[in-house]
Amino acid sequence: MIPNLTPPPNGPEYVAYYRVSTKKQGDSGLGLDAQQAYIAHFYQHKHMIAAFTDIKSGKAVTGRLELQKALALCKLRRATLVVAKVDRLSRDTEDALQIYRELEGRLESCDIPNLDKFTPTLFMAIADRERVLIRLRTQQALVELLKRRGQWRRASEPFQNGLATQKANAAVRENARQNRHNRRAITLIGRLRAEGCTYAQIARQLNEAGFQASRGGLFRAEQVRRLLLRPLDELPPENG
Repeated sequence: MIPNLTPPPNGPEYVAYYRVSTKKQGDSGLGLDAQQAYIAHFYQHKHMIAAFTDIKSGKAVTGRLELQKALALCKLRRATLVVAKVDRLSRDTEDALQIYRELEGRLESCDIPNLDKFTPTLFMAIADRERVLIRLRTQQALVELLKRRGQWRRASEPFQNGLATQKANAAVRENARQNRHNRRAITLIGRLRAEGCTYAQIARQLNEAGFQASRGGLFRAEQVRRLLLRPLDELPPENG
């Protein structure tokens, strides 16, 4: 309910509005005590007729009951609405400008001297960028905290017990063995090819000699051709 106040003896009237967010992160960090201190400092000699406080996020103004009461009182008494920072009024530029228009310019903020309809756009853009920077700093701080606690990119179980290393070493040894096997096969293929054998004939001879393809199966003509085209310098020495 709007208080029934008598007209002041002299001078304009002011109504203070405070907002504290329920969120712990991503806000301006200006608590209720700080907002009250700002307004008390700059308006200590002004005729303050009422104060209203919302505990709401700054995303929308329509759901803030105390703000609506403050606006109604300002319209009734033609008082000026005062906030400690413009983002305490709203974090949406259009909402702030709408309130400015509703009050016919009777809106003041401690962080913006001589507030007009253009300055909220600039200051709220700066406030929005600062919230982004705060969020980024918070995320980076969390990453650093997890790193210090040893919880960032912790090795999986195979890496912790050494099984992954054993498997990797076994794979390296098998690849080396297979490459040496391929070198001997290439030598034989080259000799048979020089004698005029077809790829199919060479494949048959490789299979009969006990050679195996890279995946353990029998050689086919196409595999013989690919192996013959492979440069020898890509393979380790036979005694390597």
